Formats: sequence, C-alpha cells, structure tokens
Amino acid sequence: MLLRSIFELFSTPGALKAFLQWKLFSLSAFKIIKRLKYSNIHPNTVIDIGANLGQFSIASYHEFSSSVIIPIEPDSTIARKLRKNLPSEISSRVICVAVGDYDGKINFQVNADSQNSSVLPLGEDRRRAFPKNIVLREVCVPISRLDSLLDPKKLPEPILLKIDVQGYEEKVINGAINTLKYIRWVVIEVSFASLYEGEAKFLQIMDLMAFNGFSFVKPLNFHQSGHSLDIIEMDALFKKLN
Repeated sequence: MLLRSIFELFSTPGALKAFLQWKLFSLSAFKIIKRLKYSNIHPNTVIDIGANLGQFSIASYHEFSSSVIIPIEPDSTIARKLRKNLPSEISSRVICVAVGDYDGKINFQVNADSQNSSVLPLGEDRRRAFPKNIVLREVCVPISRLDSLLDPKKLPEPILLKIDVQGYEEKVINGAINTLKYIRWVVIEVSFASLYEGEAKFLQIMDLMAFNGFSFVKPLNFHQSGHSLDIIEMDALFKKLN
C-alpha cells in the first residue's frame, strides 16, 4: 500500500511539487481537483462538507484560487486542527457542525482514523477491510440541514458542493433541497460495500440526485479495500441538468 502510494505520488503530474509546497497534501484530493479542472470546471464557491483536516479545501485553495471556500466539519477537535491548516480567509469560514436532514443534536462516532468518523456505526465490510478503523468514543454534536446553514443566493456562482460524510450522504442531500437549486456540480463519495450501517449505496444516491435535477457524469477517484484490490468507494461527479 505504501509503495503504491509513493509510486502514484511520483507518477501523477504536479503531485510531488504540491506535496512539497502545500501545508497539507492529499493525493486523493489533488487528483479530484485536477480532474475537475481538466473537465473545465471552475467554481467560484466550494462548499466542503466533511472537511476533516482540510485536504479538499486546501487543494481547492491552490487550484481554484479565486473561489470562496466554506469548510464544514462536525468534530470540534478536528475542526481546531482544520482552522490551523487553512489560510486565515478560509479558516474564518469554518463551520463546526454535522450536516443532515434536520436541525438539532446527534451522536457522532469518533474513529481512530478521523477521516472515517461518522454519524453511522461501522459496517461489516469496513471492519473487515480496515481492522484499525475502530471507534474511540461517541460525542454529541450539533446537526443542521445545509438549507439552514447557508443562503446560496449570497454565494458567488457557479457553486461546487463536495459531500464526504462516511455513509450519511443521503441525509445531507435530503437536507439541501433548496440549496441544490443553486448548485452546478456535486462531488459525492459513494459506496459499493457495507462500510456503514444504514448507508445508501451508489445507485440509491444516483436516483436521489436525479430526483433533484442532477445527472451522474463520471468517477473522479476510486478507493480500494485495505486487504484486496476491490473497489469499495468512488468519488462521483454530478452535474445540474439544463
């Protein structure tokens, strides 16, 4: 796994330079952003739901330099680290809240790997493929619909929405019905395996996005199982239908 990652770093055009120069580098986020640019996608606003430590936000900052970037992260401990990783103009926009289909409170599963923390319990496939992904504790966090958090009419268009919430994507979409009317592109991490209990799989997400006026364009990146070559997730690009 490590050797493959090193090979990808050296073989991906521009990745090594970014790795050496950026404060925080994620090869996955780098590839996604580059593939968006190759597809002539240049947003003026990036909404980063499930920002974690800022991997996608930082890549967006460097590659979409004029964009307004809004990172959203539910874990207050991670959110503090996120703010430190970001330039001041983005750090000031960090929103520390879970995003879903209602406004209130919710229990949040803090994972040993913070990228895999989720509202949902771990599923059988993730426990088997990634045995080190264990839940350390459960905390209560605020949760809000995206429609309650932001006024999309006040954001520079076109808008790119990125959703990476470890199985809770369906709920995020259901709580963003009004906001989606103003979104042009959506990048969603979707699953093909039982990684979290109760999560919606790719075909369900595709149907839900179609209901909201979006079509699936293409995969932007794939994620493999920890112990095999099986593709268990992908980062999928959706575009608003004209």
